Amino acid sequence: HEMMDGRLSCHIHAPSVPVIPQALEYADEFLLTAAAQRNRNHTGPFVRFDGVPFAMEEVLFDPQTSGGLLMAVDPEDAEALYQALKPAVPSAQRIGTVREYQGGRQIFLK
Repeated sequence: HEMMDGRLSCHIHAPSVPVIPQALEYADEFLLTAAAQRNRNHTGPFVRFDGVPFAMEEVLFDPQTSGGLLMAVDPEDAEALYQALKPAVPSAQRIGTVREYQGGRQIFLK
């Protein structure tokens, strides 16, 4: 939300986000954190989930599982950066795109 700065929106392909399987299992059992609920309350109005299971929503809101580095790069450079990064960071993934903000929600996850 902060990266979008009110001018952009991001579209994230939730299944592309690397997640430790046990994190989804725990979230599915409603073992949730207060911090995740605060994040949901703070950023929830800016997020639209489309077909994302509840457990994945919770994992995406939980700061304990958001320790990965998120980078936004020019689309023309994305593939080259990804290919250069992947050998050193096997968990690296391309998870979405940033677009011009068209109003409404700013973060779309499907």
